[in-house]
Amino acid sequence: MGQHVKHEDAPQGQEPLQPIHTRLRAAILAVPRGTHLLLFVICLILGIALVTQVRAQRTDPLSSLSQEQLVELLDNLSVQEQNLRVERGRLESQVSQLEDESQKEEAAAAAAKKAEEQAKINSGQVAVHGPGIEMVIADSTHSLSSTHFVMAMGELRNAGAEAVDINGHRITIASSFTSDGGVIRVDGEEIASPYVWKVIGDSQTISTALEIQAGSAAQMRAKGASVTITQIKDLTISSTSTPKVPEFAKEVQ
Repeated sequence: MGQHVKHEDAPQGQEPLQPIHTRLRAAILAVPRGTHLLLFVICLILGIALVTQVRAQRTDPLSSLSQEQLVELLDNLSVQEQNLRVERGRLESQVSQLEDESQKEEAAAAAAKKAEEQAKINSGQVAVHGPGIEMVIADSTHSLSSTHFVMAMGELRNAGAEAVDINGHRITIASSFTSDGGVIRVDGEEIASPYVWKVIGDSQTISTALEIQAGSAAQMRAKGASVTITQIKDLTISSTSTPKVPEFAKEVQ
């Protein structure tokens, strides 16, 4: 036998509950009340206002300005553009001035550094290298004197020698040569044959200057000494000299 679902009776005095789809259908088909109409009108007004606002935001804001306002706005923009151009020119001028000052400072610093390096080289304070010559003098009979060395140094300076070393002694403008009984001294220190001269400068010019007729090389050979001059592409002078502190000379302030 089929089973029948028994619906419980509603409490006395109350209507029985209706299915959900029955109630939904009744609500849709119900006659609109005054409250419903009011809510519909409010929603319609809000929708129209929202659409109007969105369209207003999409509209060109300049379209609402008058011709006089547009002219005034254009004048203000022109003035602002001119001010920006003037400011740009001023900033570019400042940048150019700073670059010029920076270049001058760099040039002055480079010149000062070069002068300092040149002063150290001239005073023999630093080791140096470069093209030059090596002159080896062998004097087995001890017939040479300091005069021959002074004469050779004069020829080297005239030929543009930039650095000179003799047997490990750095020669500077303050160096001195002395001799006594065939013994030659440089700055008071004795040196012995063979005398090896290392000279940095234009090798061809220096070689020519030393080998001139009746020059220092010729006179040393006339005394029985052997003189050999060799040009070298890259010669190193490692010896240095400590400059003396001036005792009398003072810098002008």
